[in-house]
Amino acid sequence: DAQETGKKFEAELGMKVTHYENMVYVDEETGYVEESVAKKTGKKVAKLSGTEFRRKLRAGEEIPEWFAFKSVVDILRKAGDSAFC
Repeated sequence: DAQETGKKFEAELGMKVTHYENMVYVDEETGYVEESVAKKTGKKVAKLSGTEFRRKLRAGEEIPEWFAFKSVVDILRKAGDSAFC
């Protein structure tokens, strides 16, 4: 976990790592909430893996707006596979 690694080397790096909880998308009405809140309240979390995101990009399929802004999707599609070097 990146946060734990950062905490381990705080003194050496001369910085303070701020802890934050993973945010997850629930639905249009609720939006994003902390993962623990979603679990505690039994909310179904929307997910899209990086692999599925790239597949959808390449296939020209719709990318949910909760995952990426349309303007970003347009730029990534225009760049093609070179955007994922």
